[in-house]
Amino acid sequence: MQNLPLTLKPGKTKSTILILISAALVVLGISLLEKNMMIAVLNIVFFGICLAVFIINLFPNASYLKIDERGIEMKNLFRTTFIPWQAVNGFKTKFIFVNKMVVFDIDQKLLDSSKIKSKTGAFPDTYGMSAKNLANLLNEYKAKFDTV
Repeated sequence: MQNLPLTLKPGKTKSTILILISAALVVLGISLLEKNMMIAVLNIVFFGICLAVFIINLFPNASYLKIDERGIEMKNLFRTTFIPWQAVNGFKTKFIFVNKMVVFDIDQKLLDSSKIKSKTGAFPDTYGMSAKNLANLLNEYKAKFDTV
């Protein structure tokens, strides 16, 4: 185990590749303007938004996963979510489409007494680790700090 708080940041390689793909598809949309205006505009708008999101994700402190004694703080696109250790049953990996992600189940007792509607959550990134290693790391910290 490492010193706390432990802050994990997403890898820049994935975002850079997605920026390049989005930029190429915006350029493709621009080249289609004379042939099919509607498809071209939809392409430019959609992939332009994707491009902006991926660029924002590269900003410092726009996205991270912070682990401490109280729980997990997840920040994605400058929006922060805190998940206490007691609220989670455990962490595991699951394929969602083609991505292997770390998912968790919210404790049923917490669901009954709060505004939370979903009993399952997932992290948007694996923060430079394999999904399996991230799930194992989170389960270790949960076992150490969960005081239910």
